[in-house]
Amino acid sequence: MKRLNYKHMFYLTILILCGFTIVVTPHGAIAKEKKSKDKKSTETAECVLKKITTIPEQELVVERGKGVNVTVMVRCKGDIPAVGVTVDAVTPKGKKTIELSPISAVTDKDGKAVFTVTGNRKTEEDLAEIKFTAEKLATKLTVKVRRTECKPGSIKMEPEKELVLEPGKSGQVTIKVKCENGSPSADAKVDALVQAGSDKVDISSSAELTDTSGKAVFTVTGVQETKKEPASIRFMTGDLKAKLDVKVKSVAGEEGTETTQLEPKAIQTIPGQEVVVVRGKDVNVIVKVIGKGNIPAAGITVEAVTLKGKKAIELSPATAVTDADGKAVFTVTGNRKTEEDLAEIKFTAEKLAAKLAVKVRRTACTPGRIKIEPDQKLVLEQGKSGQVTVKVICENGSPAVDAKVDAIVQVGSGKIDLSSSAELTDASGKVVFTVTGVKETQKEPATIRFMTEDLKAYLSVRVIPVRAGITPQEEATPKEIVTPKEEATPEEVTTPEVQITPS
Repeated sequence: MKRLNYKHMFYLTILILCGFTIVVTPHGAIAKEKKSKDKKSTETAECVLKKITTIPEQELVVERGKGVNVTVMVRCKGDIPAVGVTVDAVTPKGKKTIELSPISAVTDKDGKAVFTVTGNRKTEEDLAEIKFTAEKLATKLTVKVRRTECKPGSIKMEPEKELVLEPGKSGQVTIKVKCENGSPSADAKVDALVQAGSDKVDISSSAELTDTSGKAVFTVTGVQETKKEPASIRFMTGDLKAKLDVKVKSVAGEEGTETTQLEPKAIQTIPGQEVVVVRGKDVNVIVKVIGKGNIPAAGITVEAVTLKGKKAIELSPATAVTDADGKAVFTVTGNRKTEEDLAEIKFTAEKLAAKLAVKVRRTACTPGRIKIEPDQKLVLEQGKSGQVTVKVICENGSPAVDAKVDAIVQVGSGKIDLSSSAELTDASGKVVFTVTGVKETQKEPATIRFMTEDLKAYLSVRVIPVRAGITPQEEATPKEIVTPKEEATPEEVTTPEVQITPS
């Protein structure tokens, strides 16, 4: 009996030990795995700062008495934006030459922090220097202060003389403008006009602003094959001009890009109702033809006739074919100043027609007024954005087309962010800037100055905390429609972890 009991006790002990091992080991593995996952999750969420850069990158050029924005970008490992990182700014050299604000700023959701640099004194040989730091990362930016505004001294194109395209294909043209002193001409307006073959090529814009390196990029699209003579585009800034020839030819053995022709349903002009041109100068008018379902109608012939004011304007070509985007381009030249009766052009595409009035001015527009909407104050929640519309009107009351509007954050550059430091007005004389609230404004609101030539307008911006229970990210993301049943059901069902111990 005793021997049997000992035997039973032996097997019972082995069974208990095995049972304990079976139960405990997986639990330990789960705990270990969970801990490992938690650690991995923490490491993934944690940003390891890897890179800090400035826009512009190495050198900033600013005019004396004026301010420009500098954007500092901070990136985590894996090229991920570093959000909520404090960037400090100091001026090791040239403290009397420039003014820098703020001394620190926090990066937004794109990993950007914005600073404002104002030129106080002209720099000679020794340039001013700013050092930006984010934890252990650092970068430097030199600042050159000019006495007067840059006067364009040279204009260059890339490609230099000729661009060859296939029908339906696009290519880029880079224009580089330098000041007379050799430095890059930033925010210089470059006009582009198709002088010959406006039905053969299309250009992305009639005007662009150069970036901090003095470059402006235009996209040219081949519409129809050029037979004898190439199309030509003129680029101009100030009194400087450059001409580019564009050849559009099909690849050997191909007729060109085939397009499925749609029945035209709507026709419109860009600009919409009236175009303003200076006497002796040209402007491009785009006619857009739309098919059913708001699809661009390609391969449609658009005819153009001058109903009124044949002596006041010159129109070319007489007909043009719409490209893949349903667009046909015409050129209008101002010959004589129009008085009360404006010139009028009629565009037709099959049974559709659109009219456009043309006003010819004696001289270029001199800005007479600048208006902003909202007119005095903008209130934003932290992390949210709002739009500001700036309208420029000429002295004669007509809209100022392609007028350059500068925008700068004068006060609170660490509190708000601007979509751009300069833009060009559209055909209605308007330009839109986007303002984003970065940090809450406490005592004083931030201030933005909008300027075109000698005209200025100021806007106060208050950044307030996000409403309770709503984060900027949640409000910015479209909410899905959730049925009551779905809403009541948890997204993820997690069963509680059960630990089994031997009894």
